[in-house]
Amino acid sequence: MRLGTFLGLTAVAHVVLAWLVSLDAKKRGDDAGRWIVATLLTGVFGVADYVRRGR
Repeated sequence: MRLGTFLGLTAVAHVVLAWLVSLDAKKRGDDAGRWIVATLLTGVFGVADYVRRGR
């Protein structure tokens, strides 16, 4: 796989994960902005932190 394709897919995955975390955080009344930034920057690690902290 080419590097550009890999980076593009990774960016799309980060955006989708951030969107899903945002939906859940807003539903629970949490600060969605903080989790969006964390997920966009770290991807699955941001999601894992979100889940670990009990959402």
